Amino acid sequence: MKVKLIEVYSSVATLNKLIEEPLPARVSFKLMKLLNQLNAEVKLVEDQRLKLVKQYSEDGSTVSDTNKDSFIQEFTEFLNDDIDLAWEPIEIDALGENIKLSVTDLSKMQYLFSE
Repeated sequence: MKVKLIEVYSSVATLNKLIEEPLPARVSFKLMKLLNQLNAEVKLVEDQRLKLVKQYSEDGSTVSDTNKDSFIQEFTEFLNDDIDLAWEPIEIDALGENIKLSVTDLSKMQYLFSE
């Protein structure tokens, strides 16, 4: 499945919260495998972000105000790249009835689920 890096980058923290919940064993296993994939992608995104920070900073650690727009534009373009993710969406009902997700959390992970 193709997803944008921005979806991966913004969903990992929420997915980490979800895997702390008691889930059916099969679903837990699938989500753990997925999280391993996503963590690898997030590391690459973070490496690229740090590279851009250095490129657009004057002190090597903070993006300067004069370069802020360029940094944001380049990082946003990068985050809009597609990646192939080895994942077939699972039905949201597979999480069970006891899982409570906010609309915000679910919107960050909606590419992982089907109805």
